[in-house]
Amino acid sequence: MQQLCCPSDGALLIEQLQQVQVAQLEVSERQVRSTLGTISHKRILLLYTIFAFWKMVVIRQSEFVLLAYSPLRVGLVIKKAIAAGVAICLAGLFSALPVLAQTYPAKPVRLITPFPPGGGTDVVARIVGAKLAELLGQPVVTENKAGAGGSLGTELAARAAPDGYTLVLGSTATHAVNPSLYSNVGYDPVADFIAVSSVATTPLLLVVNPQVPATTVPELIALAKAKAASAPLNFASAGSGSAQHLGGELFKTMTGTAITHIPYKGAGPAMSDLLGGHVAMAFDTMPSALPQVRADKLRALGISSLKRHPALPDVPTIAESVPGYEYISWYGIFAPKGTPSVVVDRLNAEIKRALASKDVQDKFKAAGIDPEWSSTVEFTALVAREVPKWRKVIQQAGVKVD
Repeated sequence: MQQLCCPSDGALLIEQLQQVQVAQLEVSERQVRSTLGTISHKRILLLYTIFAFWKMVVIRQSEFVLLAYSPLRVGLVIKKAIAAGVAICLAGLFSALPVLAQTYPAKPVRLITPFPPGGGTDVVARIVGAKLAELLGQPVVTENKAGAGGSLGTELAARAAPDGYTLVLGSTATHAVNPSLYSNVGYDPVADFIAVSSVATTPLLLVVNPQVPATTVPELIALAKAKAASAPLNFASAGSGSAQHLGGELFKTMTGTAITHIPYKGAGPAMSDLLGGHVAMAFDTMPSALPQVRADKLRALGISSLKRHPALPDVPTIAESVPGYEYISWYGIFAPKGTPSVVVDRLNAEIKRALASKDVQDKFKAAGIDPEWSSTVEFTALVAREVPKWRKVIQQAGVKVD
């Protein structure tokens, strides 16, 4: 590269540079912003940073030529470039947010269900997902990613790109119980997620195989105590740490019975063995158990809410026989941490619309599910309260999965 050797050489070069048609080099900010609809939000800051520095360096070339003679100007010019970069970055970012809100979603959205088909989580996900697809104008694809009591699919969602195209239907199990139940769950239920909105709550239904000689909760408790030494009654669950598991552990503790937990890889397999008589009982979610009760394939003895449920008004609450017994399982949609706020707000608003629609409410009612919308702030606070609450229950029950 040719070195500048004297001030006259520098002045000559400056004069030549000033003759360049600068207008042809300038890029209109309006032109740049018009392309943001096709550029991911992660690239917006990079785009504007490059643009700002290019503008300072190329358009104001004469100042940088003078750096060869006046090193003291280095700091001044660089500060100007950085200031311009920051200003344009902020302007570009804020101008891009409305564009992102208008264009999202531009492709199918994946809704991870961290349990196998057939259980309460799967039922809720498919009902809500179908309505969201209608409201968002893009398919919402429900994917069952089961394993480790829901932890595998939940961790997969936590590690996904925070762009609004991967969501997970979390629950009491995945976001309140598993972090304390498993030694290394693979995610933080609060730090790794944005709690978009709750969608539903449901109590558990205490059901037994028709072959079990008990028609009420007191009769079941007496039977369990009588068989404790010879052949303890067992109960099925969707896996360690699931709602079904903890509902059974709570019943066991409060009644002093020695019932044995049999974990399965999801509510579907657990239900199959319960119907087949391989296990005696279960504390199952309403979406899973209610159809079997209505078909007289299972006998319902009690419900885990403090009030009787409209779907089964003749079934007493467990608390009527075991004072204080209560278990309500909640479900909600989560997005990876870092998902743009405009996307979260859009999803929250559409979830609210979905839960208010007659078709979703009718489907929920038929499955024994209660719709439950909340703001992002409210849902975040709920999760934050639930984690320590269930940590205490797990510690008291002495339950741990390594």
